[in-house]
Amino acid sequence: MKKIISGLLCAVIFLSALTACAGNPGASGSSKAQNSAAAAKTNEQKLHTLTVCAAKDAGDITAVFLNTSTGKTAEVKMKKNGEQGANYIFTCQGDVNLYNMVHVKFGEKSSMDVAFNSFVSGWYLKKDELLPYVTGKEPVYDPKFETKTLKFDGRDKLVYIYTPQNYDKSSEDKYSVIYMFDGQSILTTGKDRGMDNDTVCWNVAEHLESMMSVTDNKAIIVGIENNDFYRWDELVPDLGDINTEKEPENVKPEELTKKRGSDFANFVCDTVMPYVNENYNVYTDAEHTALAGSSLGGLETFYTVLSHPDKFGTGGVMSATFDMYADKQWTDFLKDKINMDNAPFLYFYAGRYNGDNGDVSQTMYNRLIEDGYPKNKLVFNKNETGEHMIEYWRGIYPEFLEAVFTQNVAGLEFASPVQYKDTSDPLEKMLKELELDPSKIEPGYIYYDNSETKWDKVYAYWWGGLAFNSFTKEPYYFSEWPGFQMERIDNSDIYRIKAPWGNQGIIFDSGVTDREVSEGKEAFQTTDIPYNNGLIGKIYKIDVSVEPKADPGVMKSKRRYSAGNWSDYSAEK
Repeated sequence: MKKIISGLLCAVIFLSALTACAGNPGASGSSKAQNSAAAAKTNEQKLHTLTVCAAKDAGDITAVFLNTSTGKTAEVKMKKNGEQGANYIFTCQGDVNLYNMVHVKFGEKSSMDVAFNSFVSGWYLKKDELLPYVTGKEPVYDPKFETKTLKFDGRDKLVYIYTPQNYDKSSEDKYSVIYMFDGQSILTTGKDRGMDNDTVCWNVAEHLESMMSVTDNKAIIVGIENNDFYRWDELVPDLGDINTEKEPENVKPEELTKKRGSDFANFVCDTVMPYVNENYNVYTDAEHTALAGSSLGGLETFYTVLSHPDKFGTGGVMSATFDMYADKQWTDFLKDKINMDNAPFLYFYAGRYNGDNGDVSQTMYNRLIEDGYPKNKLVFNKNETGEHMIEYWRGIYPEFLEAVFTQNVAGLEFASPVQYKDTSDPLEKMLKELELDPSKIEPGYIYYDNSETKWDKVYAYWWGGLAFNSFTKEPYYFSEWPGFQMERIDNSDIYRIKAPWGNQGIIFDSGVTDREVSEGKEAFQTTDIPYNNGLIGKIYKIDVSVEPKADPGVMKSKRRYSAGNWSDYSAEK
């Protein structure tokens, strides 16, 4: 379970300027995708029109195409090709057999890389993000979906089901089904309605509509939520002893996970799938059924599709936490999975080597090749600059859709061994980029005023960015929830902790674990508080006049305070 420095500074990528494929930008080279078995790769040119909808003040836009396997790049100035409301439409063409990703440059800004293939209608440039949209339609990001409650381990388990806007429940031509773990993060946002966060999601509904507008493929999406402490139980299969080599010394395997992932896979196959098959106009065979997930969801996807190849024809294994288990456990698991007649197609994706499980994904992928897994059932998108964040998984989702419907990714080679170029330690790299000498950090404390909250214990948890202990000058960027216990000063209501230097957010809480919350124990915390080094030496006090809000579902005994203030701390006060 690699610990991710979530706020690493993005590397600056210098791309060579090459000439792109010529052609009429108004005539798309995309054709309707054909559902067929993986065929031999072709070097023939296959043009597709990249369409970007952008605000009229965006200025000129340049597309930068990239092949993440070969490193080949090309820059193309996009042409203004019409208007849509307050936006301009920009287009250019690229070869989907040559490139698999693209980003755009405008002014002095750049977007992150997103998938480039014939399964995308268009991208909407919102600030510096590329979001999926259907060309010619107004970009709207508020999908309507159904919610079904099923039971797993005696608990309610929410299942979110998205049917496309033109869904026909009685058509002869049925729909494929794409199942996804972490359903709370794939369709929409809003913590107040049980979603993962308030700002970003995978936008899989918009991706699906985009794909369906330019191909003959159609599907529904079924998201299974894993949005509480039980996520670590549900998305970790039982393959034996947990690998705790990279865990903090105080973490016990039995406290980390109960390893219910094997039973959760059975729940998907024996409870969720029968409900979907009975109530929706869908195909029920493996060929038309896929499963995807990221991080722990990627681990559980890998386990599930290989354990149930009669159910799933494609697995999207994204940034998977393969280091949850050591080599021996994987050897035992894989020994009867390599030579299956009905082996599922595996689409691998990972970002940074040391930042997005790239190292362990590389090891697993190369192992499958060496052990003899069918070569035409393996592709890997190695995005060396990708972070362990939803925005990156959202960006490559159309490539996963291509894998689902063609058992292929046009711009990537089958079973090509993966070798990362950048294997540097992110800590050392960050220090160099920031020109930072940790020995020059001034030590200090941050404080918490417990005079009104009266918690029995006070903890501090920080996140987002590279943090150092301002006293020891050692990395200080990771702690298991609920964080680090704060020191009470002279039996008073004031607590302190050695300040972190360099991170971006902090939470003060009452020291209750999420497992205890799920069992009904009362807990309190602040919401995410922006933090910077200028707050070292300050004291935080919650404004208790603003009532705390309870979390949804099984975490309802946790309450979050949304208001509070920093002020100068003085021992004389």
